Amino acid sequence: MKKIIAVAIVSTLLVILSLYVVNAVIVGQQKNKQFEISHTLLHYSEEVSQSVAGTLKSITTQGCDETSIDSYRKIKLSNLYFGDVGFIKNGKIVCTAFWGKLETPVALPAALHKTPNGFVLAQFHLKGFFTGNAAIYNNVIIFTSRYVYDKFSPITANYSLTATTKDFDRTFFSIDPEKKQNWLHSRLFTLDMTLCSTKWDLCVIVKHHDAGLASLSIVVFVLLSAILYFIWISLTLFFIRLHEDRFSLERALVNAVTAKTFSVNYQPVVRIHDKKIVGVEVLSRWRDYNHAEVSPELFIPLITKLGMYKKYYINIIEKSLSEVASLAVENQMMISLNVGRTEIEDKQFIHVLRRECSLNNIPLSLIKVELSEKAVASADILEEFCLELKSIGVKISIDDFGVQNSNLARLSNLEYDEIKIDKSLVDGISEHYKQDIFVIFSDALVKLNKTLVFEGVENEIQYNFIANRYPNALIQGWYFSKSLTCSELAQQLEGSAR
Repeated sequence: MKKIIAVAIVSTLLVILSLYVVNAVIVGQQKNKQFEISHTLLHYSEEVSQSVAGTLKSITTQGCDETSIDSYRKIKLSNLYFGDVGFIKNGKIVCTAFWGKLETPVALPAALHKTPNGFVLAQFHLKGFFTGNAAIYNNVIIFTSRYVYDKFSPITANYSLTATTKDFDRTFFSIDPEKKQNWLHSRLFTLDMTLCSTKWDLCVIVKHHDAGLASLSIVVFVLLSAILYFIWISLTLFFIRLHEDRFSLERALVNAVTAKTFSVNYQPVVRIHDKKIVGVEVLSRWRDYNHAEVSPELFIPLITKLGMYKKYYINIIEKSLSEVASLAVENQMMISLNVGRTEIEDKQFIHVLRRECSLNNIPLSLIKVELSEKAVASADILEEFCLELKSIGVKISIDDFGVQNSNLARLSNLEYDEIKIDKSLVDGISEHYKQDIFVIFSDALVKLNKTLVFEGVENEIQYNFIANRYPNALIQGWYFSKSLTCSELAQQLEGSAR
């Protein structure tokens, strides 16, 4: 029950986060369009302002005589932005192009707005005369047409558009959406954008209502949420299962190390010229009842992390030497043990090795220690480790040569008997352009007068190439044999002896 609740809570939070991201993506796209609308509206409003201001400054006619009124009419007819043009005297409009001379002059509104450019803005609400905006300069007044912003009406399905002075004291134009608010309408899903002119006392405000997720239909929103829930519940369950498996595996490993339930396999090492098994490499194996066969690449790092590697490697040495002792002595086979940093730096390793060889009557001369690429101890410790092994008669092999830390620089300072060529280089034999690199590399190693072991030989092409060029070398790989249990190894040795 707790697991179900945890999955539900985590999935819900992740769905909310995902919806937030989806909303942000949609809003980002909508903001681009909103900016285009705002920029277009501002540019258009600037054109209107420029036309009105330029015309007001260019008018030289003063008064309400017939010539002046005719002039006002020509100006009105020549510009679609203008609703009317008139003249002001003593704070009252005394004539206009449309009305001619007014029998009763119309007083200007009490609240007037002065712009930094020297113009005066007025708003009229006289139904019998004029309703709208007007600009005044030198006693001349121009009324802007009520239809001047009609071109923006088609885009107001989701937008509110407003054009105002910078202090928002005068509104030149304002229009709201015609459609009803969406099902998810709220201020949270309303985008505001304000752009202001650098030349005129003018700003435009564009509001996008029902933005982001609110722009989706309820059906699409529910479907999107359902898909996100399915995805996150699946992923949450997957990662919870991984977490559980990991800790289950760790618990099983602790039990396996404590109970010494690891098994050991032996990979035969074959001499090329007579195809005789001259050695075996010890390989640990572990089968967990929940995880089946578990790869050493997985369980060995976990054992190290759990701080149980020393107990593990001692168990592997004890088990392998006791199992294979009689076969090794009878057939004079080398027993190869892989060691890493822990064994090299652990002063008890050589003591354990000597003790187990003594208990199982195995000559130390039949033991070979393989320094793997993970043996990254400091140079001084590594050299001391090799010298101590050599002093008791143990052979030393440089493992995984050609990759990572196993390289020529290491060889000049170490006491060793054998070099194992890594499988990654052997694989290059099958590719013509890599074959030359393999030959140059291997020929150089032959000159060191050390035993060469080619790992990972898996097919006849690889075997024949190595056998023809390096007949005194050793091979190891599935071409000759997979790793074997002790009983399988005994059967194979018995079969090869016949």
